Amino acid sequence: MASSGSFSGSIRDGHYKLRVDWSQSKNVSANTSTVTCKLYLVNDWSLSISGRSDNTCTIDGAAQTFSSPAISSTGTHLLATVSRTVNHASDGSKTLTISAVFQIRATISGTYYGTISASANITLDSIPRASSVSAGNMTMGTAGKITISRASSSFTHTLTYSFGNTSGTIATKTTATSVSWTPSLSLASQIPNATSGTCTITCTTYNGNTNIGSKTCTLSLSVPASVKPTISSLTASRIDGEVPSAWGLYVQTKSKVKLTINGAAGSNGSTIKSYSITGGGYSGSASTLTTGFLNNSGTITFQATVTDSRGRVSAEASVSITVTAYSPPYFNSSLSQRCLSNGTLDDDGTYIHALVSFGYSTCGGKNTLKTSVQYKQVSADQWTDAGVTFASNTAFTYGKGQISTETSYDVRYSLEDAFSTISVQEIVSTAAVVMDFKSGGKGVAIGKVSERDNTFEVAENWDIRVYGKLLLDFVYPVGSIYLSVKNTDPATVIGGTWERIAKGSVLVGVNESDASFSTPEKAGGAKSVSHTHTTAGHKLTASEIPAHSHSFKDGSHTMLWGTKNATVNAPNANAAAGAPSQNQLCTRQNVWTGTNNTGGGGSHTHGNTGSTSISTLQPYVTCYMWKRTA
Repeated sequence: MASSGSFSGSIRDGHYKLRVDWSQSKNVSANTSTVTCKLYLVNDWSLSISGRSDNTCTIDGAAQTFSSPAISSTGTHLLATVSRTVNHASDGSKTLTISAVFQIRATISGTYYGTISASANITLDSIPRASSVSAGNMTMGTAGKITISRASSSFTHTLTYSFGNTSGTIATKTTATSVSWTPSLSLASQIPNATSGTCTITCTTYNGNTNIGSKTCTLSLSVPASVKPTISSLTASRIDGEVPSAWGLYVQTKSKVKLTINGAAGSNGSTIKSYSITGGGYSGSASTLTTGFLNNSGTITFQATVTDSRGRVSAEASVSITVTAYSPPYFNSSLSQRCLSNGTLDDDGTYIHALVSFGYSTCGGKNTLKTSVQYKQVSADQWTDAGVTFASNTAFTYGKGQISTETSYDVRYSLEDAFSTISVQEIVSTAAVVMDFKSGGKGVAIGKVSERDNTFEVAENWDIRVYGKLLLDFVYPVGSIYLSVKNTDPATVIGGTWERIAKGSVLVGVNESDASFSTPEKAGGAKSVSHTHTTAGHKLTASEIPAHSHSFKDGSHTMLWGTKNATVNAPNANAAAGAPSQNQLCTRQNVWTGTNNTGGGGSHTHGNTGSTSISTLQPYVTCYMWKRTA
């Protein structure tokens, strides 16, 4: 490219030359150039001709006729000056052809010459057009920089953007080459399902009011991390069930709670895609969660979050509730004995003296307890209400003098609260005698009145000894195990002192040769086998995994073993031809290519790598177990 130049054509070995000197004058706004040609005759041999009027100069395909003066000497003679305005291409470039013809019409040294011609292809300097634009990635709500590279300081630029289905103007006919732009957060609504999108910036270049052209650039426009879904609140409402609504309480194992996420909303165009509520041992993936019975007491906190269509998670909302502790009424002990009307203990009494120890959950004073007593002859079916109530650890008397000394009585103490009823039952024996034979029958009793035919009875406070030992010690010596499907302390049935054992466990025989079972009362085992250390279960060890093997398949594989000049334990001798033998000194690293099985000790991963557990629970039937301690 050039803005000026010169070319020529000649005759007679260059002694007569037509020279064209050209120059370019640019009109930037019009995207045109004026090309001016000065045409000269240069001769160093003499010449005498008159003026010519039919010479031509052709610029970019347009021929112009020019007149030349008479020439009568040697030298450089200006023939004419010719100009033409040409249009550049839209990108500002221009290539053209210039040619000239001079009508010399002269006889030189006996030879006639009609014309001298000259021609050349010319590439003009380009006219600067639209400025280029660039920008780095930006975040909505944060200022970024747009850079303009312009060809002329007189240019101005209008910057616009398009993003999704929206567009706008950043600057109008600015003279700056660096423009600060803060994309609005509202643009996030154009990408409700993504955290970033492609933004196009267009730079339109002006020379004055003339639009020279436009260029664009693209950048990634991101939604800031602060734009995420929101929750107004997480609220809890009681589900009372058996709990009287007037209590206004959550009661352990009796109440449920309904959790509700309120005011969940996406942000800047996003929508809510999922919900999460957790707490109290429960979890849910909807906007509401109704728990099962609340098994813990005290303060329970529930948390909730929502996730929007961009995958953003809201700040956590929480709500706490207070659960009042509750357990069913329970008996600690009970004692029933014959007495007189004033409560004095007497084996021949026709009243019953009782001392009962018990407890119950007050539920903050809302729960009340009703106590009652019933009795009946052992042989009877119908119970009689004693018409009395009782307090814990406070002695009381009942029976109205109707407790016959000739028969034993079942007595039953009951506790009833708002949710459950529990009873304990005892036997009050007949009047105390050394020995008694059943009147009109065949029964005999020691320490009490005989009540049953063909039966040998012993009063409950009498012991039976065989060779000086209690009968109980023969049947259940200290350390014995007593099994029953009834939750009745054996002490109340056969005497002795007992403690509950093996809750939720099975009994296993002692094996002195196995460390796991070598002594009595060792505990161990688990309901499940876990693949992680994070559960209470037993983790499978390598020796507990069933035998198995893995093979390389589907093509050739390379195995590398050994370290140069180091003694190594080689792979299995069958692993590959050329493998080093056991404890061989490696003089190089060995490479084997082929297909074979991995060794049993090779590093490999298989099976479930999560935290699921495998149940090891055997079939079972539950019962109560006691161990005699005294």
